[in-house]
Amino acid sequence: MWAYIIMVGLITGAGYWILKPLLQENSSPNGYSPSPDDIIQQLNYKKEGAYATIQDLEFDLNMGKLSEEDFQMLKKQYLQEAAGYMKEVDDLKSLQDEKLIFSDKDIEEEIEQEVASIPLQKSALKEYVYCAFCGEKASVEDNFCAECGSTLEKGRVHHASHSDDTGEETIEKLGENIGKKKKI
Repeated sequence: MWAYIIMVGLITGAGYWILKPLLQENSSPNGYSPSPDDIIQQLNYKKEGAYATIQDLEFDLNMGKLSEEDFQMLKKQYLQEAAGYMKEVDDLKSLQDEKLIFSDKDIEEEIEQEVASIPLQKSALKEYVYCAFCGEKASVEDNFCAECGSTLEKGRVHHASHSDDTGEETIEKLGENIGKKKKI
């Protein structure tokens, strides 16, 4: 019994996922948004379809398949539909002329300008200093060495990405400072 219920559930779920894209109206796959020219072309196709339907209605009227009253009502409906499509096309073209519809290039340029206007923050490089007395590495924000407690010299800042930093300058300073301490 449970096997049948599970099987029906699986078939129903699979059918839903298979038929869902086919039943959706005006879906844009993968976030694709059509360009204004594509929209205008679609509207022109719809307008031409409305005109073709009116021609079919006239043919049906001449063949006697459609009454005069029905023909006039349907013709009016399709003419209004075609007029609506034409109005939408005119509105889109006027927006394009006024440059209210941005191209992808315009949008990219606007994004680049906004990014450029954001104040630059400190780079991800860690800045540090060496203690002049014990040689311990300390953060630039520190005022005192965590190892020996002496005041840190902030004049020379080192970056963590420098490959030419061999530490020779720090060793020389250490030697000088050790010599100073021995004299005292």
